[in-house]
Amino acid sequence: MNRKERRGARNQGAGPASRSPAATAAAYAEQFNAAVMYHNAGALDEAERRYRQVIAALPHHAEALSRLGAVMMRQGRPAEAIAHMERGLAVKPDMFEAHANLAQAYMWTGQRERAIEAACRALELREIPQSRAMFAQCVGFARFATDDGRYRKFVLRALVEGWVRPRELAGVAISLIKASRATKEAIALADAMQPERARELFAPAQIAALARDELLCRLLECDPIADLDLERLLSRLRSALLGAAIANGEADEPLLGFYCSLSRQCFINEYVFSITDEEAEDARRLRAALEAKMAAGGSCAPLWLAAVGAYFPLHELTNAQALIGRNWPPGIDALLVQQVAEPAQERDLAASIPVLTAIEDAVSQAVRQQYEESPYPRWTRLGPPAQPAALFGLPAAQLGDALIAGCGTGLSTIEFARHARSARILAIDLSLASLAYAKRMADKADLTNIEFAQADIVELAGLGRQFDFIDASGVLHHLADPWKGWRILLQLLRPGGVMQLGLYSEFARRHVVAARALIAARGYQPIAEDIRRCRQDILAAKDPLLNSVSRVDDFFTTGECRDLLFHVQEHRTTLPEIKSFLATHGLEFRGFFLDALTHYRFAARFPQPGAALQLDRWHTFETEAPDTFAGMYQFSVRKPGANPPAAANPPTAAKPRETGGEAN
Repeated sequence: MNRKERRGARNQGAGPASRSPAATAAAYAEQFNAAVMYHNAGALDEAERRYRQVIAALPHHAEALSRLGAVMMRQGRPAEAIAHMERGLAVKPDMFEAHANLAQAYMWTGQRERAIEAACRALELREIPQSRAMFAQCVGFARFATDDGRYRKFVLRALVEGWVRPRELAGVAISLIKASRATKEAIALADAMQPERARELFAPAQIAALARDELLCRLLECDPIADLDLERLLSRLRSALLGAAIANGEADEPLLGFYCSLSRQCFINEYVFSITDEEAEDARRLRAALEAKMAAGGSCAPLWLAAVGAYFPLHELTNAQALIGRNWPPGIDALLVQQVAEPAQERDLAASIPVLTAIEDAVSQAVRQQYEESPYPRWTRLGPPAQPAALFGLPAAQLGDALIAGCGTGLSTIEFARHARSARILAIDLSLASLAYAKRMADKADLTNIEFAQADIVELAGLGRQFDFIDASGVLHHLADPWKGWRILLQLLRPGGVMQLGLYSEFARRHVVAARALIAARGYQPIAEDIRRCRQDILAAKDPLLNSVSRVDDFFTTGECRDLLFHVQEHRTTLPEIKSFLATHGLEFRGFFLDALTHYRFAARFPQPGAALQLDRWHTFETEAPDTFAGMYQFSVRKPGANPPAAANPPTAAKPRETGGEAN
């Protein structure tokens, strides 16, 4: 080889480092862009290799470090991902995508405080729907002891603007509310007083200070307050409201607005607060006086409406419709919409809902009666459009026929329908009251792709329709025979179709079993008065297992507590029983829907490939951690057949997804 050939060979083998600075920069920019291309195409191993090449030559390439971390997240390696994204942010602190991805990785590994800070920083850098949703999801796990205002302003906006469901923000909102000086002082006063003295000891200035807390007022209007300290405070404030209404019936606008918010809270929680005999008698007398005023055609003080509505639904008043349309303050108008206009609308809608099947089974009739009396749950605001987890990744346009078996008051059904507006959705339930509630909320959201109907699952075999997707979350365990109901639904599922289910765990409901034993021993009935007494018994219990029931959100409304503890029919099951059913019917188990941290812990316990789809492993995991499925076993299965309607990469591992962004 001559000198010219040797020089050419050396040049051909030379890397970017041997070139001019401009040529080197161009070469690594090209290498980085190629890595991004592979990353976006899902070729993660090749993307990782190329990002590493860039970083080896340019250790401070912030975007390559950040994106390498994003690749690792998709590969299920969040701990490694965190290290690379933190390095990238140390070089370039204002990378939105890195903060957003880091928030997910921190959540995955249980570093919740860091996750909240990263999500907040991402939101401050770029406010888009994805960053709002990420912040709301992360901050929902937070509990603050102090309040500097930074998080409060975003939590308030998330609550009012519907970044997620209100229930997902209630806990963090409560912690911020309780961190305020005014609330701390009011709670201390409420705890020190006897209930019957509430009317004497709360000064108007103290209540006015609470009325200025906008986060408190907005939470009162949209979700049950699931906190015992605040429940005691609010029950005392309700008594003070009653006393003020009886004494003079007047309140200035800010104070009246707060009392209206409190009255709306009482309607939402279905009057779950405990009450003294004297207070109950005073409330009945005020109600009678209000009805007498209305019958005589006279005017009544707005504060009377707020006070009566805090103890009884205003639609139960004689000629309640006459209250609508008068010149009321804004708080009273909103209260009348909630307690008079909307219940009237539901009564009208109930008459228009078609009946698909008879309801002849004795258990079904008893369950129907429960939900006619206590529609479950009573919700006020939607979260963002949501796809059922079982169909994760499938484009909304590909969703065909869907059955929601046991839709209740329609929250998840409506969120699904907003996501998949081209889907043909049949939503059924035993209870006309629940269906009417769901229909009202669907009409409010301008949805036309849901058909609501009254039907019994055990009578659906002759329906004559089939579905690509069936959701039976939280319904089968209320049938006389859950397995029979599941078999009937499988007949309606097309080959290749997907079913999402929720079943009670025997392990996770030990506290409920203890409470039901207490109820049986004391002869409590599923009526409001007994439910309130039962709650007080549980709060006073020395048994930690029984007392733990008070930490469940459902404990804080009358209807939800009835559903939790007084249900007329409840079955619990185990994972071996579910595994046996799946094997008998040839169903493919597609994974549980759990929070990322639980999946991370399971993967650490069982790192073998495919372990997340093995029910035996999950049974061992639950035996070691009995509260794993505290909500329910929530999972999906697929019926054998062609053309499955779900994505090829379902969320069985619940891996965090990176927030996408354009490469520089």
